[in-house]
Amino acid sequence: MSNLTSVLRNMRASNLMFLLVLPVILYLLAISRNYGAAIYEVLGIEHDAKLLLSNFIIFCFSGALGFWGALQILRSLSPDIVPEDKSKFRQKAFFAFVLQAAILLFLSQADWINPYIKSIAVNAYDPRSVDWLIMVDQSFTLSPEFEVELLNWTQNSLWQLSIGCGFLALLSIFGSSFLNSNFGFWFAVLIMILEFAFLFYFLMIAHAGFAVGIMITIRAAIFAYLGASILGLVWAFLSRLKVSLLAERIIFLIGVIFIIAATIFVIQPKKEIVLVGDLSGRIGVAAGIPSHISDAVRYGDFLDNPPENPFKIRSLKSLDQAVKLINEGRISGALLPPDLAINYSSIWTAQYLTPFYATMAKVGYVLGVLSILLVIVGRITSAHPLAVFSDFFVDTIRGVPMLVIILYVGLPLAGAIKTATTGYIDIQMMTRGIAAIAIGYSAYMAEIFRAGIEAIPRGQIEASRALGLRERHIARFIVIPQAIAIVLPALGNEFIAMLKDTSLISILSIRDLTQRMREFQAQSFLAFEPFNSAALIYVLLTLIAASGVKALDNIVNKSRERE
Repeated sequence: MSNLTSVLRNMRASNLMFLLVLPVILYLLAISRNYGAAIYEVLGIEHDAKLLLSNFIIFCFSGALGFWGALQILRSLSPDIVPEDKSKFRQKAFFAFVLQAAILLFLSQADWINPYIKSIAVNAYDPRSVDWLIMVDQSFTLSPEFEVELLNWTQNSLWQLSIGCGFLALLSIFGSSFLNSNFGFWFAVLIMILEFAFLFYFLMIAHAGFAVGIMITIRAAIFAYLGASILGLVWAFLSRLKVSLLAERIIFLIGVIFIIAATIFVIQPKKEIVLVGDLSGRIGVAAGIPSHISDAVRYGDFLDNPPENPFKIRSLKSLDQAVKLINEGRISGALLPPDLAINYSSIWTAQYLTPFYATMAKVGYVLGVLSILLVIVGRITSAHPLAVFSDFFVDTIRGVPMLVIILYVGLPLAGAIKTATTGYIDIQMMTRGIAAIAIGYSAYMAEIFRAGIEAIPRGQIEASRALGLRERHIARFIVIPQAIAIVLPALGNEFIAMLKDTSLISILSIRDLTQRMREFQAQSFLAFEPFNSAALIYVLLTLIAASGVKALDNIVNKSRERE
């Protein structure tokens, strides 16, 4: 009884309050007709969820075993380790790889992993980009031929991986001479990276059909948090750079080079486009024609007396479609290149740079002018140009609402990148949303890291320099560990805020908890159940995150007190 009382006293007050209220919530959910369906839909639970969850756990556990075993091998290669500890680490690695090999061998012979493998494959690709995804009963599935091929490949791969893990188990015990060599160390590092990639894929990337909605939310928050942390550290360290005449000259030279390169792109040969037909009906504009040309046609800027009402424009996929429609009389005019316009009456001729040249010229001028301005402002304020950029970025991003950032990155910016690369780089909506949140929160994380860095006693940094440590070593071993420990509660609060703000990416039609809540509400016309269910799940997630942050803070603070 005393142990239970001690546990309850050590719990967060909010967690204890929620724990006491939980039976009432569960009772209300159980007697309600609609809450069960609402939670089921909001979480994104698919068919055979229990089977998919068990597969997910087994694959992740297998990857975690291999990653832990690789870490044990690397720990055994430490130069200051005693032989007894080295033997213990090797034995732990041996048992980890043996167990991983047994699990993978078992999975290679199991048929019940097939639904999980097929679920991953179906949701990993765009049906428009592959021909082995077919529509059956209003849902996508694998073609029979590809399904057989995929399952056979999976079985053979798991079997081969189990053999590889068995080899690693033997190597950890009998390969001491090889592992102690320089090549053996890098081999162990490679194994650790591969095992981590295996674990990371199933944990953070592979489709989680047992609860798609909540997994998308958690994964988006984690990825965005990592990105924001990295960017925040970069901005924080850039803001602390000292004035450097050499840096100013280099950045100024880079700006001049950008401007020269942009000018070279501007003077490239231009393409010619001809407006043919007449202006009585719709005018066809094929994809790839710059917007300023289509706008000039729309608003009649090429006429001496532009019309009060814009001309009607019809967007077309290709020039061939434009020729076909104008011949059929379905459009009255079109923008065509000179070789296709010779058979039609010409109204107006214009020239333009190709989208690639135009984009590169714009980027070059922007980066060039920005680099020169950074040098000028840095010289005026006696600051490093990169420190000026860091402060400018942080202050600008903090002044823009997160929803605006998500919309800007997710729609016009990603579209511009796709257009500039002629469709080669087409960023997925999930990646756009994560990048937007990471960029937005990096400004706040930068201020948190800056406060932590400035809290480090100046004497420690000066003593490190006196000992001959390089600046990167001072940052890695002296500044960053202590700064993160100091600002850990604030970093935890940022993660909790980011976890809730992942709901904003639903504006990009990403089917997270919030998007699924809206879809279910639109289908069922229920007033409270979808919203209450989503709110309850978010509260659970934030309580778990807050408890984890508190536990981590206690561990870090205790270790610092012992030091």
